[in-house]
Amino acid sequence: LVNEFEQEIATMLGHEAALFLPSGTMAQTMALRIWAEQKHCNKVAFHPTSHLQLHEQNAYQALHGLDACLVGKVDTVISQKDLDSVPLPLAAVLLELPMREIGGQLPSWDELTAQQNWAKQQGVALHLDGARLWSCTEYYQKSLAEIGGLFDSVYVSFYKDLDGIAGAMLAGSHDFISGARIWARRLGGNLITLFPDILSAKQGLAKHLPVMPEYVTKAATIAKLFNQHVKTRTMPLNPPCNLFHLVIQQSAEQLMPKVMMWSQQHKIALLPLPRTLTDTSCRFELTIGQNSLSLSDEEWSKAITSFAKAID
Repeated sequence: LVNEFEQEIATMLGHEAALFLPSGTMAQTMALRIWAEQKHCNKVAFHPTSHLQLHEQNAYQALHGLDACLVGKVDTVISQKDLDSVPLPLAAVLLELPMREIGGQLPSWDELTAQQNWAKQQGVALHLDGARLWSCTEYYQKSLAEIGGLFDSVYVSFYKDLDGIAGAMLAGSHDFISGARIWARRLGGNLITLFPDILSAKQGLAKHLPVMPEYVTKAATIAKLFNQHVKTRTMPLNPPCNLFHLVIQQSAEQLMPKVMMWSQQHKIALLPLPRTLTDTSCRFELTIGQNSLSLSDEEWSKAITSFAKAID
């Protein structure tokens, strides 16, 4: 079961082999460590909002001795021009598709291929943080294999968007995955059983991947409805995937009691807890999935209009 699933996902992502792992944090730092050893260089590059920079307590440095170079502006995707400014030598560049911390933004296909060409010319490995890659095919009008095939290694998650219990897959060449299996043992990633996670991942793929285009379309519709009201704006304005951020210009003290009251009255949990707070605004992360399809576009329009009036 494990071997078949790993090969299935490897092929789906355009690679020779894959390894199922307990977490993306393990998968990605492991991947960068392998590239650093192969390139005989401990320097890697990623965006300032990368998960590795914000949420992992500098594991890449503390566990693997890697030195990070932050690339690009904090509120936009990395460009090929940004890569031109990176000091060499460099072992690997990590690109995230889509970029969660900036609302699910994506570079254009031409920009992505330009970055791949840059990496090839410089002899730098290109690694994909594809935690939410599943929703990117609509924007690019490319298969997962075509997107994943641009990269030397790819990580995907099975609980983000797919409702799996936990787990990640790391894909690459046979040699790369052979090295990853050694690191999985060193890091304690070869758990005694991964069957529950793998069965859940298979179920999630079967259930959600075929309707992912509907999630992306619904996200665009919902974002457009929010942007029709003065107090609510999405980032980006036109979401390329099923994820976007909603910014409301009110403090949490002012806003959240109104949100709770509206939700209780209408029996709809429209927003999660705020992701980012300032004295004058709240930012929410909305991931559009199966539950969103239970309401028609007309019902969404009425709900958002009612919500906008309630928070005014």
